[in-house]
Amino acid sequence: MTTLAVWKAGDRIGTITETRRALTFIYAPAACASGLGRPVISVALPTQVAPYRGARVRAFFDGLLPEGDTRQMLAYDLGLDPGDVIGLLAALGRDCAGALVILPDDEEPAKPGAPTLITDDDVAERLRALRFSPLGIDERVRVSLAGVQEKLLLARVGDRWALPIDGAPSTHILKPPHPFLHGSVANEACAMRLCHHSGLAVAPVEVRVVGGIEVLVIERYDRARRPDGTVVRLHQEDLCQAQSLETSRKHEQAGGATLRGCARTVRDWTADPDAELDAMLRWLTAVIIVGNADAHAKNLSLLHTDDGAVRLAPTYDMLCTTVYAPVSTTLGMAVNGHRRIDGVRVDDIVAEGCSWGIRPAAARRIVDDLVARAPAALDAAARDTSPSAELISHIHARVAGIQ
Repeated sequence: MTTLAVWKAGDRIGTITETRRALTFIYAPAACASGLGRPVISVALPTQVAPYRGARVRAFFDGLLPEGDTRQMLAYDLGLDPGDVIGLLAALGRDCAGALVILPDDEEPAKPGAPTLITDDDVAERLRALRFSPLGIDERVRVSLAGVQEKLLLARVGDRWALPIDGAPSTHILKPPHPFLHGSVANEACAMRLCHHSGLAVAPVEVRVVGGIEVLVIERYDRARRPDGTVVRLHQEDLCQAQSLETSRKHEQAGGATLRGCARTVRDWTADPDAELDAMLRWLTAVIIVGNADAHAKNLSLLHTDDGAVRLAPTYDMLCTTVYAPVSTTLGMAVNGHRRIDGVRVDDIVAEGCSWGIRPAAARRIVDDLVARAPAALDAAARDTSPSAELISHIHARVAGIQ
């Protein structure tokens, strides 16, 4: 039997054990002391005295790990099976999405030391090595983040980059150009800034050239900096984890996540469900305006506040995929029954929002407002990020076409 300790904000809150590939999670008594039924690590795993076993435990903790080729490569380098969730967490769980730190049972979180500063040339070298060292992982850097795209996790100290080691949390995600999607850096930057100028809460992004490599720099919304400069982890979970869905079911196909299911979770668990569902509808409207056919349940997350409340996390991973058609036009989650993004119109977005319980007049107002603001928001985003003329024309045409 293998055992790992789960820590949050310096407190040991539970234990994961594995017996014959079956995972069990049990809360520590201290985590239950202030009440049962609280979503300390996940709305799918509220506090209880009895242990959790089986699929919902695996879905949550597996959801902290990388996907696809990244996972295969890391597992190979670590001498592990890609399906060995507890083995991968033992190796990589020192810095995950959200506030959890996962360690072998006999270890405690190290007090964050002084981050190890590196030069822009060092950053460029790590970016070039991502194909062989996913996430920038080496003997000292042990981090985990879901997703399939190549990315580098670093800490920002003033105007310098640093390695997230010795207990120091990463603060930024650096995405180099996608090998098969031309202009992906400017594309995602423009899409995110369009969302910002449309009034959505978004993860801060900027395009930088680091050591001669153009990258999208994303400030992590699950990290916060105190007045004294120290960085703290903020807890979050994605909508696959929140619904006990394995990462392989992040798309609606084959019985995976649906927008209505995500909305139900938001309504059931957030502190102000009406406001959060309105925010989710704004996100969906932006998805259709931008042309992000790949939006799925791991692109929506819940942010857990210090007082135990839950709200929708800021927008992230917004990319215009339709400009690369026919690469990606099938929606990750259907909108009002439409599985192809080119078939979705304003009325469909409104109808989808109404199916979540939003009143028709309110849904119409939200969608119409974002569509009306989109041309000016896109022009402002273009000034921020200098994307291709093709991308700008494509999104302008999308705005006109969905009305």
